Amino acid sequence: MKSLTLNIALLSIITFILVSCKKDKSNKQESNTLGISYSDVQFNITTQSNNPTIILDSLNNTNAAGNIYSIHKLNMYISNIILKKEDGTLYKSDKVFYVDPSQTSKNFFQLDSIPKGKYIEFSCLIGVDSTRNVSSGLSSTIDNVNMAWPAAMGGGYHFIKMEGHYKDTAGTVKGYAIHLGKNINLVKNKFSTSLTLLNSVHNCSLVFNTNEVFQNPHLYNLNFEKNYTMSDSVAMSKIKINMQDVFTLIQNN
Repeated sequence: MKSLTLNIALLSIITFILVSCKKDKSNKQESNTLGISYSDVQFNITTQSNNPTIILDSLNNTNAAGNIYSIHKLNMYISNIILKKEDGTLYKSDKVFYVDPSQTSKNFFQLDSIPKGKYIEFSCLIGVDSTRNVSSGLSSTIDNVNMAWPAAMGGGYHFIKMEGHYKDTAGTVKGYAIHLGKNINLVKNKFSTSLTLLNSVHNCSLVFNTNEVFQNPHLYNLNFEKNYTMSDSVAMSKIKINMQDVFTLIQNN
């Protein structure tokens, strides 16, 4: 009797293994038939002006208005990224990324499970979408807390903080702080690109051109425009429009 019970138990185990193997094989065959494969892409945030790279706190950048300026701080949110394929299909991410190009631990973000293929268009928001741009709309990390927009001014978050110094017409060094916030000043970047994803892992550079903050279409001269934008809706509107083409995308591998 014990022998019969043992044989039945062994038969059950073998049957389970065979069925499991069949299921695994079937799933793999189905995946191969569908031809679904994905890439993970790391986007490194770099900065440039008229110089190939920005050197922090160095007055060696010159904008279109002739202002000689430095960068002391550049913090921003990048969100709602959309990649458009040749056939028109879209990859969308609803993630919000805080980035600081000066810190190696915060000067990149990662997107995963992107269907392989060739992408011809990239778009993103600089800032936080209106749904989450409310007080405590993001998790309470130190970075998010430091990016909070004052509740008395509407709450939510700074979309970008770009701060530094510049020389005025007399050569005197003064400070400036380009701050954007409020839903009306959310910045959309959208541009054509050539992004080919064939491998499981890729690396790209998302280049932020600080000179574009001060030009196209508004020539923003720090000697005459507001050098502190936070409480000035007109100044923020000009900067928002100028920033719609601050990014370019370079595929590294």
